[in-house]
Amino acid sequence: MRYPILIAAAMSLAIPAGLAAQTQAPQPQAPAPPGGTAPAPSTGTTPTGTTPLTSVTPVMGQSRLTGDQIASWFAKQKITPAITIPIADLARIFVDEGNAQNIRGDIAFAQSILETGWFRYEGSMVKPTDNNFSGLGACDTCSRGNIFATPEEGVRAQIQHLWAYADPNADPLKVARPLADKRFAMVRPYGRAPTWEAMGNGNWATGGGYTEKILGLYASMLRHNGLEPQTTTLRSVASGAPTGPLSVLVTRKGAVRMGTLAGRMGTLAAAEKAYGTGAKRATYGNCRVTWSSLGAIMTFAPAPGSEPCGSESRVRAAVLTGQQWLTAKGLKPGDPLSKVRRLYGKKAAKGSTSVLVSSKSGARLTARFGEGVVKSFLVAVPRT
Repeated sequence: MRYPILIAAAMSLAIPAGLAAQTQAPQPQAPAPPGGTAPAPSTGTTPTGTTPLTSVTPVMGQSRLTGDQIASWFAKQKITPAITIPIADLARIFVDEGNAQNIRGDIAFAQSILETGWFRYEGSMVKPTDNNFSGLGACDTCSRGNIFATPEEGVRAQIQHLWAYADPNADPLKVARPLADKRFAMVRPYGRAPTWEAMGNGNWATGGGYTEKILGLYASMLRHNGLEPQTTTLRSVASGAPTGPLSVLVTRKGAVRMGTLAGRMGTLAAAEKAYGTGAKRATYGNCRVTWSSLGAIMTFAPAPGSEPCGSESRVRAAVLTGQQWLTAKGLKPGDPLSKVRRLYGKKAAKGSTSVLVSSKSGARLTARFGEGVVKSFLVAVPRT
């Protein structure tokens, strides 16, 4: 019977052993610089440049700002960083390493401000001499984060880790420069967060407002240099992908639906019509398809004698991590356990996983928990 293998394979491919880049909780808050020009990042669309979450900012791409432009903005903040090299040199490294890997190094610099508290590391287990600018390897149960020999190596590791999150075709053997990220292979699946908006959904960080704070800082950098923030629609990041909420429905009678895709008869062709083109990979005789911007990985089984990733292969399992996926009762990834208890009963929030809905036919909706929130939904689709 292949059905248990399908769902097990989907779960093992989609769920990492731990967050790939955990930082101390709560996340560093990057305080407003004393006497400086950059305001404290806030949520919503404001004159300070916070990017609304109805649009998206790709992680991949070339920097809009030069190292000197970033350094000019930082100098206006009147901050004395504790790092081992001048800020101007560090900013140039971010742009250079980012452009080499086609990752937005200028935005990664803004991320580092948030992660390090303006490069002062106050109250952090990461030390200024560690050349660790993004909290790599730091967590609540760790004694120390990753240590890098040089600032270049620390920036490169951060850029490579962002690439692993952003590109479904990421490969530690295909990095632009020698591999520095010790945690590269811990990102599973590659390409799970192609936009900065996805980084705060339990990917790079779990803290609230993570994206807004980073993009608020970045907007301030741009405007200091006479530029305006630019965003794109989700549809241009993942061709044809829907932008609104998507329902995930499993009934006790065995019906399954994910968005507009009917479960039992849901073909790969129908899925790509509904979600846009996904990244396909044949594995274990089946086809794994990833829609990174939607936080969805689905396993499709072919008809006997057919190619695994043929258009008529049918969905058999799914792992959903994006916050646009809503159950019939209104639960989504990222919601707290208190909401699970309120909607599905006290027993539903116990342990690391809980079956929310099941049927005799094998249709099943399972929630996976971690750090006090819903991490993902696992959907099992029966053959008949």
